[in-house]
Amino acid sequence: MSKLSKKIRAAGRAEPAPLGFASITSQVRQNSLLCGVRLRDPAGAAGAASKGADFVILEDVTRSKVKGVAKVDASVGVAGDFDSDALEALVKAGIDFVVLAGTGADAAPLAAESVGLVMVLDSELDDTYLRLLGDLGLDALVVAAPEAPLTVERLLAVRRLSALARTPLLANAKPDIDEKSLELLRDSGVSGIVLDDVGKLAALKKRIAALPSRGRRKENHADAVIPAQASSGHDHDEDDDYDD
Repeated sequence: MSKLSKKIRAAGRAEPAPLGFASITSQVRQNSLLCGVRLRDPAGAAGAASKGADFVILEDVTRSKVKGVAKVDASVGVAGDFDSDALEALVKAGIDFVVLAGTGADAAPLAAESVGLVMVLDSELDDTYLRLLGDLGLDALVVAAPEAPLTVERLLAVRRLSALARTPLLANAKPDIDEKSLELLRDSGVSGIVLDDVGKLAALKKRIAALPSRGRRKENHADAVIPAQASSGHDHDEDDDYDD
């Protein structure tokens, strides 16, 4: 399992507090959304990690430039089209995952077991294609965050992708995305936010840390239980049908 996949699974989980004088029952909640950044210079990966990036996506880089990324705390991936030989070299250099440029990308990475796989959804796919994507075992799908204002229709489009593909979503978003939009996207299947500006990471992480726990609205709006008699549509006894 890739480092990215582990981070996605851990997002939002409550972990026991450290042993000591603290209450045993107290829990520490991790950020429920990952923060990622897109870079063109691999040398900036370590700096991005120090500023809070959970993952880094490198673009337009060669194999020779990714040396040393294994020492970076964040999960580091590279976007591009790679054959088997190139993929093996990237893994040896410390790359955690590769980002496939849509369904037209070379399928060779799908056979690799030593690297995580992420795919960019570059077009509108029908329901059948989305369901089939869920069978590929991808770590995540990169999608565009809905444009503002965030309407119900746009939010349902995100939920459709998540439900049919059964794969975590990483959303390309603007640095100033607000807390309410982050909460709604998270609860619709988005596991991480991708920025193009590493300087905006700290502010984004602060907004994510302030988000309420998942499922709060569902807990506060429990389904009403309708009594069996009230739902039957009539209240006479079965024997009434046979009265003389």
